[in-house]
Amino acid sequence: MAKKIISQKTLDFELKTAPNLVGLSWREVETRAAQGLQNVASTTDSKRVETIVTENLLSVFNFIVALIISVMAIFYIRSGDERLPLDAIGVLMIAVINTSLAVYQEIRAKDALDKVNLLLKRNVFVVREGKRAEIDQSEIVVGDLICIERGDQITVDGVIEQTNHLEIDESLLTGEALPIEKAVGETVLSGSFCVAGNGFYTAEKVGLESYAAKINESARHLKLHLTPLQRQLSLIIKALFAVSLILVVLEIFFGSNGSLTEVDLVRKVSTLVIALVPHGLVLMSSITFALGVYRISQLGAIVQRLNAIESFANVKVVCMDKTGTLTQNKLTIKRVTMLDEDFSQPQIERWLGIYGELSTDKNATLRTLEAFAPRLAEVLREGGNVKLLGEIPFSSDAKMSLIEIELDDEPTIFVFGAFDILLNKIAVRGMRGKSERLFNLNNLDIYRNLMFARVISNATLEELRKDGNLLQIEPLAVVSIADEVRTDAFEAIKLFQRYGIALKILSGDAPESVKAVATEIGWKIPDDKIVSGSQLDAMNEADFINAAREKAIFARLNPDHKLKLIKALRDAKIYTVMIGDGVNDLPAIKEADLGIAMEQGSSITREVADIVLLNNKFALLPRIFDEGNRIINTVNSTAKLFLSKNFLVIYLALLAMFLGWTFPLTPRRVSLLNIFTIALPSFIIALRNRDTTRTKHFVLDLFSFVILSGALICTAGFVGEFYAENYLSATEDETQMVMLTAMTFASIANFFAVAFRNKTSWTMVYVWYGLGIIGVYSFLVTTRAETFPLNYLKIFYEITYLDSRFWSLVAIISFSSGIILFLTQKLRELFIKK
Repeated sequence: MAKKIISQKTLDFELKTAPNLVGLSWREVETRAAQGLQNVASTTDSKRVETIVTENLLSVFNFIVALIISVMAIFYIRSGDERLPLDAIGVLMIAVINTSLAVYQEIRAKDALDKVNLLLKRNVFVVREGKRAEIDQSEIVVGDLICIERGDQITVDGVIEQTNHLEIDESLLTGEALPIEKAVGETVLSGSFCVAGNGFYTAEKVGLESYAAKINESARHLKLHLTPLQRQLSLIIKALFAVSLILVVLEIFFGSNGSLTEVDLVRKVSTLVIALVPHGLVLMSSITFALGVYRISQLGAIVQRLNAIESFANVKVVCMDKTGTLTQNKLTIKRVTMLDEDFSQPQIERWLGIYGELSTDKNATLRTLEAFAPRLAEVLREGGNVKLLGEIPFSSDAKMSLIEIELDDEPTIFVFGAFDILLNKIAVRGMRGKSERLFNLNNLDIYRNLMFARVISNATLEELRKDGNLLQIEPLAVVSIADEVRTDAFEAIKLFQRYGIALKILSGDAPESVKAVATEIGWKIPDDKIVSGSQLDAMNEADFINAAREKAIFARLNPDHKLKLIKALRDAKIYTVMIGDGVNDLPAIKEADLGIAMEQGSSITREVADIVLLNNKFALLPRIFDEGNRIINTVNSTAKLFLSKNFLVIYLALLAMFLGWTFPLTPRRVSLLNIFTIALPSFIIALRNRDTTRTKHFVLDLFSFVILSGALICTAGFVGEFYAENYLSATEDETQMVMLTAMTFASIANFFAVAFRNKTSWTMVYVWYGLGIIGVYSFLVTTRAETFPLNYLKIFYEITYLDSRFWSLVAIISFSSGIILFLTQKLRELFIKK
């Protein structure tokens, strides 16, 4: 578990200062687990299989199908018409096939996600029998003594036993973002998290008894952002529901004019509803999202929100932290610059070694001071007496930490924090100017620089914690730290720039340090694109919003700055991604349209993020971006097939109502068109589409396609009817078969028009599928064979024999309409691209 850094030395120190913190014995743990007092309801995003099945079965669309079948059953009992039960089966088949495909793909995605999820440990440290133990959070039992430090989530409800300035943020539960300092004996709630300090708490309520479980609320459930694609689909679905309702009302009151029997009216209304209600589109969209989750999980990312991948493809701005995101958080000390000649470098390094060893706040920056641990050993060998008296742990707001030690019976307070912040706290005459000169002389601005200083004000540590203005220091040294830039960051940066996506770095570090990292990854940023947190504080609202939009580097930020910047971008309707790893990034990640966290980040940040990059693979971002575009393109393609059918039915219904033209469709014939020219082709496209180009004008492209295709398919049917009636003396059944055949073949051409614009190695699969459907359908309408199962198949789908005198007519109309449709759509694409 990469991020957890509670060292045994830290733990030993805590236990020595509070010897009662021994925790449970292993026998007590076994007993309580056997009694059911274990945290069995550990956090998981994965749905149970039965939940997936239930949600898909009990969808709105399946309720509509059930209603249609019930009406058919009632009228069958009343009339005895044998067509109705067959119609009911045809309607049921559509629902069964669509639901089965959706359930299969969602379970497949769930299984893949579960496997990858195992790689993301959700462990905690507990104290048992006075020793540290690392366990899975599901193994916590009531009474366990749990270690907590900055960035950790409170896993179960409990009571504080030991605190070192422990501050807890309960905003995920209450919405209140102000941290609360917790004292011994106070309660902490599951779902909250530690933003500063460290300590221990005893587990009291676990599993389903915990606060977060009872209110069924966790960080990711608070953010229910619909993506642009989902909002567009939602509007389309609502519109189609409305159109379906209007057409049904028109048909009932004006369409039949008394010419239809009661049963025929039920069949026609059922046909309109089953054809226009977009159940297939919704299910196929869900399948596409699930496939995206499956594919990304195979690459090594955990997707914690189903629409997260598609969401990434809509991004306009990518905001990212520097440390741990653009860099690997592998910090090393590059140099120590002495600021006070009264102290030797070995003496300063000894103090740094003491600071790093005694501080209980083991963040990545303080761990670099372990390099001076041998200096502390020298002190101890020489008989020195070192004792920790108190501490103010690091916080993102203050950007410093302090410790008070007793060295050789003399108490001293040291501070270690951001150079530019502590520069303003220097109280020794002439030392501020000297410190700045040495900083510039040694070109330290390319590093992350921290000042090590001694506190010379008379304030106690507690007074300094309450009022930072009391801090006065004597500077001792500048510790310059470098971080390794991610080698895979450059490709991601290039991808974002290629697609015109704005990039912004939101960092707590100094501007020069941030700019140096940006330059190292090949991103040249002019100085007028850089702004600091203090400058943001001085801006009015309009200037702040403008800075959020125009600037590229935001330095010396605290978590509240990051949150406000993300809010400003979202308020401006700019789709924003936030990438980070630390607890200081958490508010921004939670607020962004899409939050992405590194595996090495704090546990709460991983929990809140929509996507977690395992092994901190920054190189996955271009793959996720491409997959998002692939999802949008796939939904666009499948929507074209489904909505082409919808508009075909709308045209047929309106022409039949107001002009008395033929309406050749029935519930079973719609089922035939749905399954073989829409549902199965859509599934093939969803599986094999490789098009990752960024889709522009989604709605314009979609509706221009389906309005045109629906009209051309409808025209092919009526041209067939016209010639069959007027030149070939066709009966009503023959006319309907000519229309149905021409529209079916034109629908296959529509499938080709959609499929062939997708990048795939399966082009011949599309061709053979389309030709196969044409061949099977042609065989059914041209054969007189009465053998099983052909006869039953023809009866079920109401396919009657088409006499040979119609074959040439159907062939000419189908071929010509298919060519016209295909070429017209290609011309339409060229027009839209312009």
